[in-house]
Amino acid sequence: MTAVFPFIHQNIIQLNLGTSYPAYSYTPITQVISSSQGTEDTREQTFPTGQTVDSAIIQHSCEYKYTSSLDRLDQNKFTDNYAECLTQKSDPSMIQDSMTIGILALMIGYAIAIPAGMGMARHKGKLGDHIGTIWINFMIAVPSLAFIFFGRQIFYLLGLPQSFPTFGAHDIRSYIPAVVILGLMNTASLMLWTRRYMIDQESADYVKFAKAKGLSEKEIFRKHILRNAIIPIVHGIPANIILTITGAVLTETVFAIPGTGKLLPDAINDHNNQMIVALTMIFTALSIISVLIGDLLMTAIDPRIQLEEKEGGAH
Repeated sequence: MTAVFPFIHQNIIQLNLGTSYPAYSYTPITQVISSSQGTEDTREQTFPTGQTVDSAIIQHSCEYKYTSSLDRLDQNKFTDNYAECLTQKSDPSMIQDSMTIGILALMIGYAIAIPAGMGMARHKGKLGDHIGTIWINFMIAVPSLAFIFFGRQIFYLLGLPQSFPTFGAHDIRSYIPAVVILGLMNTASLMLWTRRYMIDQESADYVKFAKAKGLSEKEIFRKHILRNAIIPIVHGIPANIILTITGAVLTETVFAIPGTGKLLPDAINDHNNQMIVALTMIFTALSIISVLIGDLLMTAIDPRIQLEEKEGGAH
């Protein structure tokens, strides 16, 4: 008897993180965090038997179904036991939800913090620097949870939802409060370190030499100080982007966002040990990878930085 396969499997590498229990009962953890959510999203499809119906089945995901015989519904669609299939849902996956909110928040945070930190350094001791310092101290002093609840109430008064599921994943209003709040929470540390790096560079010998050559303050600031001060900040960009996969635990929990950040406290509350171990492993691995990529990015931007030891002990 010759086996006939409807498609070629591409499972060269499989990541088995175990199964979730009791929540998402006996569903593979990789499937829980990466599969779409919500209601089934049906579309017209033609199955191997020739039947054309509206269905949410993802045909290229079908695996072998270990049963002696298929039920009537499967027999209407499939000609063999490759009938164990995933279904397409209407909403994004947990990873996609977390990354969408995280990356948009990062864009807001960097767009505000980097120019603000540069302005504070350039006008050190003046009004703008004092205002920026007040904001940094305020954000450091106020507990994150209190800031999230305060921001949520402000957005509620502006007519935006207090909970993500109110309008769902396909309404931009669901994202605005969480994205803006998370973005603002990222600004304090970025402003602080940008200002500090810029001020440190202003006292460097190469800046004094540039001034002696007659270069303008603006030219020195843009071509020399900024270029060197931005290197340590660049190191953290890969980590900030990659770790959006892990989600923002507090923000997602407060706004009931179905992302990977909210999944961890939910797993702890449900005593879902398999999920806790899997998420901890994923978050740790991503943290290590992001640091490595940050180091490689620094060497690409500044050739003076080397990751290997050269002859004579130089690095």
